Amino acid sequence: MRLAALEVFTDCLRLHYSTRGIKSTIHIQDEISRPTSTMRLLNTCLSDTGHFLIQEFFDYELPPYAILSHTWGEEEVTFQEINAMGAKEKSGYNKIIQCCSVARADGYKYVWIDTCCIDKTSSAELSEAINSMYLWYQKSELCYAILADIQSEDEIYKSRWLTRGWTLQELIAPSRVIFLNERWEVLGDRATLRDKLSKYTGIPAGILSGEEDLETSSVAQRMSWAAKRQTRRVEDRAYSLMGIFNVNMPLIYGEGENAFIRLQEEIMRISDDQSLFAWVSSDDRGGLLATSPAAFTQSHNIVRFNPVGSLDSPFTVNSRGVHLDIGFAGISVDGLGLAILNCKERTCTQGNQQDKVIAIYLKDLDFTMSQFKRVHSESFRLNNLETFRPVEYPVRRICVRGGRTMLMRKRVAAKQDEISPENIHLYDQVKLPTHYIDPAALLVATEAGIKGGVWLLLTRSNIGIEATNLNGQTPLSLAAENGQECIVHMLLQRGASIETKNSDSQTPLSLAAANGHGRIVQMLLERGAATEPDNPNGQTPLSLAVENGHEDIVQMLLERGAEIETKDQWGKKTPLALAAAKGYGGIVQMLLEKGVETETKDLLWSKKTPAVQYAAKGHGRIVRKLLERAGVKEANDNWLYTPLLEATQNGHEDIAKMLSDAKVKIKHSMLR
Repeated sequence: MRLAALEVFTDCLRLHYSTRGIKSTIHIQDEISRPTSTMRLLNTCLSDTGHFLIQEFFDYELPPYAILSHTWGEEEVTFQEINAMGAKEKSGYNKIIQCCSVARADGYKYVWIDTCCIDKTSSAELSEAINSMYLWYQKSELCYAILADIQSEDEIYKSRWLTRGWTLQELIAPSRVIFLNERWEVLGDRATLRDKLSKYTGIPAGILSGEEDLETSSVAQRMSWAAKRQTRRVEDRAYSLMGIFNVNMPLIYGEGENAFIRLQEEIMRISDDQSLFAWVSSDDRGGLLATSPAAFTQSHNIVRFNPVGSLDSPFTVNSRGVHLDIGFAGISVDGLGLAILNCKERTCTQGNQQDKVIAIYLKDLDFTMSQFKRVHSESFRLNNLETFRPVEYPVRRICVRGGRTMLMRKRVAAKQDEISPENIHLYDQVKLPTHYIDPAALLVATEAGIKGGVWLLLTRSNIGIEATNLNGQTPLSLAAENGQECIVHMLLQRGASIETKNSDSQTPLSLAAANGHGRIVQMLLERGAATEPDNPNGQTPLSLAVENGHEDIVQMLLERGAEIETKDQWGKKTPLALAAAKGYGGIVQMLLEKGVETETKDLLWSKKTPAVQYAAKGHGRIVRKLLERAGVKEANDNWLYTPLLEATQNGHEDIAKMLSDAKVKIKHSMLR
């Protein structure tokens, strides 16, 4: 009921203003709130007072209308000027008169002309209009394309109209397009001229005729249609393509090339078409994304195709770059590889179609298979579809630098480690073995610390990552023992087992803890490595870290809940006893804070005294900590030495006094 009343009120307002020759749009917009979007249309008949009437319609009540496609001149008539003094003196005024005359003759009461039907002084209205423009052309019953710089059909290829960015959607979107020359004489329509238009624009004839849907063309193909077109403002090269890709985004004039980056990011939200990355340009500031439609000049024959199997996850974009599933394999030890896009190039040689799979060059920035950048963007590699082996390019989730943060970076001279075009050419000539790789190759590369070699082998789908050497060590065990963080990360990324044991029953975590490789210990713990692996020698990662004085690792293991009362197989020493004997005061303090038992005895040497006896060998600070923690009782070992006697005989007077003051009783007897 309320909606019906609103419609009646709206009609009354329109009638009130239109009978006075006043532009009703401004007033109606002030009087009522819009339940939906609106469109201004120009009445093809002048009012009784000789004024143009511009009326505003909600999208659900649009009357049949024609629409104009043209290139702007220097004297276009704007929304504010159309009924103003001096408008008739402008050359653009005649264009409006002619368009209305032609449309009226064709039976249309209304026509839409962008120069005078949009209030460009309102940024909000301009943004809404540009986002709606493809739809407005699509909804029109007839589009007049005025080619004001030619006279005949044979001159169409010369027309400036074919070079402008905005006219691309104006050619494709309408159901019918009629072309007129400078005298407004009909040259033909899109159906009769489709072959010529297809030749000049690169747009398939099926798209122009309406026999094929626009979505049947890949992203790269659609971009290629705009590659050679120009706009007055650099941002409009992107904004004029929004309708072609069925995306919407706010207009930010002043953002420059970022507009095209934003357009591509919006495309990725609704499409998984990787032909978006099938561009070539020396300008690689956009990373994985192109900085201009011009980068797609060579992409007109690229169609969608999935050569490597299922790609389940959609694109995501964040500050790091573009995250995507893609088939990838390394081709050199310096981190260079080929990423297989899910598209192909259609080529025809001597009548035979020879489709080729498209690959782009990526470089792994830190050999971790997590952060890549595109290199050698001046070309992509074409692989013959008949000889292409998908199994050589395992699909993985990677992140490639790209987007607005990349674009902001200034161009800099190439660094020494950049991949040169000459090297790219050399790598393309190398054929690495793919059917069989020696299982020992990965072990050799890992033990030698050749991270590039390890990386290259791990990009292959058929490499054995659990091979062992004579000591039962896997590549992960070797890397953990030797502190090769990058290699450990690569192996973990590839799924290497974290609980394998060498011939001494030591896991990668034990080896890393024993050798003080804290970052590797952290990586393994984050992957869920066991802190008490089954070990016949009783050694745990904690006891090994304690024995070697690695406080940071001890702290990590304690925070993960490592058992603090374990005993080794040889001396039956607990972590506390090991720390006390070595004088590691910091570690002793950590263990005491965790509530460690201070009276645990060494069982191997006949009930050796508590940890205080080890401290009595000269570690006064530890003795004090232990005495403060608990009342330490007297105990003798096989040789019947007490802590006091041991401290005295070794000249540790301060410790002896400390023990005496603690009233440690002396029981002493000589060896028999």
